[in-house]
Amino acid sequence: MTSEARDASEDQGQPLKLFTFTRATKTWRYTDADRLIFYGGNAYAPAPITHTQINDGGEQNKVSITLTLPKSLTVCGNWRPYPPADPINVTIYTQHFGEADFLVDWIGRVISPKFGDTTLSLTSEPSSTMARRAGGGRTWQRGCDLLLYSQGPGLCNVDPALHKISGTLTAAASLALTADIFGTLPNGRLAGGYIDWTREDGLLDRRSIDSHSCTTVMVDFGGPELAPGRAFDAYYRPGT
Repeated sequence: MTSEARDASEDQGQPLKLFTFTRATKTWRYTDADRLIFYGGNAYAPAPITHTQINDGGEQNKVSITLTLPKSLTVCGNWRPYPPADPINVTIYTQHFGEADFLVDWIGRVISPKFGDTTLSLTSEPSSTMARRAGGGRTWQRGCDLLLYSQGPGLCNVDPALHKISGTLTAAASLALTADIFGTLPNGRLAGGYIDWTREDGLLDRRSIDSHSCTTVMVDFGGPELAPGRAFDAYYRPGT
């Protein structure tokens, strides 16, 4: 038989699950089997991960699922102590014991985490819901009313490279970040922009800038790597 045939049967199923979490260039792979599983040249580590039933439905709130995993897993660090700057996608595969083929059961993205005493619950919705979701009405205004640096037909298409400054933090206290380079722009110019930097694990992290005065900006939330000596790029709103 095949995994597909056994999945459709009433009493022949012996499923095991593979879970792939992806954030930018980083991937974490787990299986609910009691041993290491190899698929596609990659190793999936055993972990007691479960998920709610996967159902097709016409409404977004009926097709979302919840995954529950031990909060000691490495992937859980993406939501501790701050939410990730990048979307994290999750793919679930099913293989039935003794078969060679895998079925793709779920492709989605994590939209909310909830920590318990020993577990982390992740709500995931299908990737397709973003395409179905209706946007708000367009606004008549001088500036672009879409995401500033969004690229593509009908988007703002502002080139971020033309509105970037680079520097090193000289001070960091809670949400206040200080760097000499901030003082080269008029007060307020960085408000509405963002700052990003490369983390020790190679991922790019990002914070929105809420306000800007002289050599100091206030960001929306902090981060353990935002400390004096941190090299960064900051992106500001185009001038009028």
